[in-house]
Amino acid sequence: MIRQLFNKKNRISPRGFRYRGLATSRLENLTDAVFAFAITLLVISSEVPRTYVELQASMYGFIGFIFCIMLLLGIWNNHSNFFKHYGMQDTATKYLNFLFLFLLLFYIYPLKYLFSYLGTAIYIQIKLALGDQSEALILSAKKLNEASLDNSQWADIMIRFGLGLFFIYFILMLFHVNALKKRKILSLNELEIFDTKSFIQAYGILVGVTVVSMLIVLIFGGELAALAGATYATIPFLLGFQRRYRNRNYNLIKNHEVPEKFDAEVAIAEGFEHYIKEAELEKRKTDYKAPDPAAPD
Repeated sequence: MIRQLFNKKNRISPRGFRYRGLATSRLENLTDAVFAFAITLLVISSEVPRTYVELQASMYGFIGFIFCIMLLLGIWNNHSNFFKHYGMQDTATKYLNFLFLFLLLFYIYPLKYLFSYLGTAIYIQIKLALGDQSEALILSAKKLNEASLDNSQWADIMIRFGLGLFFIYFILMLFHVNALKKRKILSLNELEIFDTKSFIQAYGILVGVTVVSMLIVLIFGGELAALAGATYATIPFLLGFQRRYRNRNYNLIKNHEVPEKFDAEVAIAEGFEHYIKEAELEKRKTDYKAPDPAAPD
């Protein structure tokens, strides 16, 4: 009941994109379960502390854990927004989603290792700057020194990290490319087509950044691993520039929006039965003819 009331009031995004996937599907439930399992792996893969000092030392990796969770939740939010916008359940979407889940689980351990290492190193430097010389800090510094990477290993871990992000963002881009191809079935209007193309461009930028990062370590080696990592810091600026550029025409399209005709027969054939009511309503509007005042009674 509460979900139904919420959905009725939130059928359109603030930008005017009509939500077609308000009802949660089995595909989304499976994806949510895999995301939950992936987050669980970030926790259970850590060794349980045996002493209080080890417990304190384990907190030094908390910064890395936060960044891991933030990245995973960001990917989950992008995935959720796609299904909320388009509500697609076609064969291509299913296969892409299965590949997406496989990559997500494969990606967890390189992600955890890299962020745990960097997060611990950052926190140790902060504690040292504050004059901390505790047993926990000494233990964490010792473990960090044992896990130190040489240049070839830094190049390898940056490539693994980049490949994971590359394929995840590439699949999210293919989700939207598939939705654009089915714009007539989905009855996407001009504004929604514009936003879909904007999503594709944004994911193209993300894919491009991962490629640049990997090329740096492939060409110059692990000596420039820090520079390869710094390229990811350009993402907010690049996406901000792209959003500003795309929004120049947004208001023009919004003010002159013309919905495309909805093909109910094609929708049934493609498995989009939940749009039939909309098609029937569109047909009634098309078939309706106002009475002629000059016609005799």
